[in-house]
Amino acid sequence: MSLLENKLELMEESQRMAAEIEALRKENAELSQRLNIYETAADGANDGLWDWDFEHNRPFVSRPWMAMLGIAEDAEVEMDGLWQSLLHPDDYEEATTAFQNFITGNLDDYRQEFRMKHADGSYRWILSKAKAVRDKEGKAIRISGSHTDITDRRLAADALQFSEEKYRSIFENSLVGMFRTNFKTGEIVESNEKFWEILGVKKADGLSTLDFYKSPKDRDYVVGLVKDSGKAENIELEIKRADGELIWVNFSIKHYKKEDILETIILDITETKNNLLELQKVNFELDSFVYHASHDLRSPLRSILGLIDLYRLEDTPQVREQCIERIEGSVKRLDDLVMELLSISRNDRVNDPHVDVNMMVEVNNSISSYYNATNTEGLEIKAKIYQPVALKTDATRVRIILNNIISNAIKYRSFHKENSLIDIEVRVNDKEAVISIEDNGEGIEESKLPHIFDMFYRATEKSVGSGLGLYIVKKVADKLNAKIDVTSEEWEGTTFKIIIPNSLHIEE
Repeated sequence: MSLLENKLELMEESQRMAAEIEALRKENAELSQRLNIYETAADGANDGLWDWDFEHNRPFVSRPWMAMLGIAEDAEVEMDGLWQSLLHPDDYEEATTAFQNFITGNLDDYRQEFRMKHADGSYRWILSKAKAVRDKEGKAIRISGSHTDITDRRLAADALQFSEEKYRSIFENSLVGMFRTNFKTGEIVESNEKFWEILGVKKADGLSTLDFYKSPKDRDYVVGLVKDSGKAENIELEIKRADGELIWVNFSIKHYKKEDILETIILDITETKNNLLELQKVNFELDSFVYHASHDLRSPLRSILGLIDLYRLEDTPQVREQCIERIEGSVKRLDDLVMELLSISRNDRVNDPHVDVNMMVEVNNSISSYYNATNTEGLEIKAKIYQPVALKTDATRVRIILNNIISNAIKYRSFHKENSLIDIEVRVNDKEAVISIEDNGEGIEESKLPHIFDMFYRATEKSVGSGLGLYIVKKVADKLNAKIDVTSEEWEGTTFKIIIPNSLHIEE
């Protein structure tokens, strides 16, 4: 055995340089995949989203970003230097200096307004915001942000300096909320319809802005800004709508001291905020996915390459047979991982029509698929199916849930107990299907339960899988609008309860 280990070590050393070259080749493919996923998320936003990967010098703008400036979707655009080339000459120095200071870390927060040239020759006012990902030394390695077209808001603000007639027209018809309040009491003395629409109430007398602040601390913060400078620009806060819902708004205030009146322009930015948060989440999950997937793919490949070289050098039949068995095991691991990755991709892209699902057939098929795949000595599986009505749902996704949970119950049963039990019960009614899968296996440690649906998470050291099984179950369940509840006690067993909505009457 020591001779085999020495030879394997020599083979791994000889393959190391080749593996590094292969890693560089795969990196380009991974970056391309990453960009495509990021672009898909970005296209779902109303505002223009942009991203700059400094490590690979890969700038990216979403289609809404281009459409905001009248750039055709299929236009060939040189990304490097695009933003700078479209800046208004009068705004160029201030805008580029602020961005450079943000990159170097001299500026903590990035929020700038500037004009950019539209394809029709006009200039649009843009509010640009960004967040940076920095390394341990504080160097920016990636910046993501958004562009919001605030031309209407800027025009509205400028209109306040013109005639009352022009001001009134913009005030009443603006796409942003406008209102005037008593500085001391907060009473609303004048407002446009958009303002009341944002707050979700009908126009009423006697209302005060104090009713809509999330907390007195927020009110004190805004008042402090206005007292210091007589104005406050581009403030972002959460406020309360009339129904109690919290929304994000961006507003600018000017204090007219003679009248002691605050004039405010307000914009609902809840959707933009949510899009940015979702985009950051997608980036984080994508980084984790690429790292773990590449590691899990490379590990068996490197093992296969080493075993092939060893097979060529060995004449001993026993050693050769061991090599073949290990290569076969690595190939099966790769195949399982690829199938899981395909399941994730399909779940995000495909929605099969809902059909009648026979739960007796599906449960039996799942048990049969995995029962003979491992040592099942002393294993007893009981299944009770109560299905007096039809179950209409996505059959493929139901199979994925059953296959993953039942296979886990079989694989991680306790071999120290005299009898291993798995109880499966399904009850179907007009509204839902309730699936319970209970085992008396190894169970899950309490501290690990909150993480079992995380990507690449392995709840036990005995796991030989990729850590994607339960992650896929959760993603599939979300697509079905299903609920999953898990209870477990270490060394005692685990129970999964899945509630799947029945669309039996929805399609009729």
